Amino acid sequence: MRVPAGIVASMSPREKARLYHELGQLVQSGVPFPRAVEKLAALTRGKAHRALSAVGAAIGRGASIADALAAGEPFIAPLETGIFIASDRAGRLENGLAHAAEYYGAIGEARGGMWRRAAYPLFVLHLAFVALSLPRMLGEHGSMDAFIKAVVTSIGGFWLAGFIAFTLFRLVVSSAEKNASVDRLIWPIPVLGKLRRTFALSRFCAAYNLQIDAGVNVLGSLEIAGRASGSAIIREAAERSLPAVRAGGSVGTALAATRTFPEPFVRAFAVGEETGQLDQELRRLADEYRTTAFRLLETISDWFPKIVFLCVAIYIGYQIVGFYSGYIKQIQDVLKG
Repeated sequence: MRVPAGIVASMSPREKARLYHELGQLVQSGVPFPRAVEKLAALTRGKAHRALSAVGAAIGRGASIADALAAGEPFIAPLETGIFIASDRAGRLENGLAHAAEYYGAIGEARGGMWRRAAYPLFVLHLAFVALSLPRMLGEHGSMDAFIKAVVTSIGGFWLAGFIAFTLFRLVVSSAEKNASVDRLIWPIPVLGKLRRTFALSRFCAAYNLQIDAGVNVLGSLEIAGRASGSAIIREAAERSLPAVRAGGSVGTALAATRTFPEPFVRAFAVGEETGQLDQELRRLADEYRTTAFRLLETISDWFPKIVFLCVAIYIGYQIVGFYSGYIKQIQDVLKG
């Protein structure tokens, strides 16, 4: 039974970036994909080795590249599988691998930057947990056991809450790739929603362009690009567009009718269809959305530690006020007595 992604920890973004870069280099140099997987599996350990072994075993059983990649879950996510399937069907698997390597490289860099910048406020927070627990030891009925228990409870509770929040976040994002209702909950979220939309639009444009270059028919291109986007909303919109396109309508008009795609995208798509330069417009849009998404990642990386520091300051201030309020109340009770 396949374990849902998000329950079992997948490879880190940096691991994925390195793995997909190396696979892409081998495929680009002319090494067949099964041989590239076999070669890297022999030189790799840990989660990457397990993913490559699962893919290699599936290929050995005669599975297609699409089915073989799906066998690598949860280490290889459905999002990556969609990108690779789109590029493989276009005969450009190396392009899909390069796109995934760039995507996860940017994610890994942003995540590393956030943790580096958040290290100091997190240190201050842990120091505050210790300092605010001192009354449990220095008070009239205090003890070392009570102090240690308070510190462990505070720090343990903080990291447990963080782990639960992170796990839930991953599950929601993973579900949003398949469930349009969940995806709609994420899209309105400031910054995060825009980041998800821009990455999804970039993948849609890149996948659609790959299909055009490979001579795939319009209906097939639209369906594959929708799946490769990694967004259930965009995939659903692409599927809703298919009947209108089958009836002879233009893809741009059909996509516009879904009211899912932003106006600049719809205009550029329509211009590309009308002028016969859709491939150029799609490449431009893919690059534009990818650049925007990377800038948003940098913004998140810059602001995350600042928000953490603000939360730490608010927490410490709240605890200090609470401590002195109780202390003053005790003094007042003594004076009244």
